[in-house]
Amino acid sequence: MPELRRAVASDLPRIAALARWVWLDSYAQQGVSDDFARYVEQAFAPAQLVGPMWVVEEGGYLLAWAQVDEAAPSPRPVPAVELKRLYVAPTRQGEGLGALLLQQVRESYADRAVWLSAWEGNAGALRFYRREGGTLWGETWFELGGQRHRNEVLGWEPTR
Repeated sequence: MPELRRAVASDLPRIAALARWVWLDSYAQQGVSDDFARYVEQAFAPAQLVGPMWVVEEGGYLLAWAQVDEAAPSPRPVPAVELKRLYVAPTRQGEGLGALLLQQVRESYADRAVWLSAWEGNAGALRFYRREGGTLWGETWFELGGQRHRNEVLGWEPTR
């Protein structure tokens, strides 16, 4: 049975490896370019993995991870936190692990809105977030290698 818990410092190498795996699986459809390699090396270095985080693991294997940025500016004039990342191992998607992490984040910040941005080409993620009640709050752009990529901003109002 998978276990959900707060991440600890000793989880960081596994979180970094999972993050790279999921990111490349989601975005490197044509292969791994120099820009992609540099991005995952920098963005998912253990020193960059800060803030409140939760993990789901089973039998010593990290299956899923969520990271929150409590200081990110809210896209709406309400107290909010950014769900900076919610990643599930590609081999374990569809098992409810993402929903478990999203529920944990929303419960942990019940008095604040929760928002995230997701690439418009990541149809599976967008379907998941909408199925979990996320509504469109706007758009933002992610730039990598001189190319801009549109992201949808989705959010949930506070639960209390």
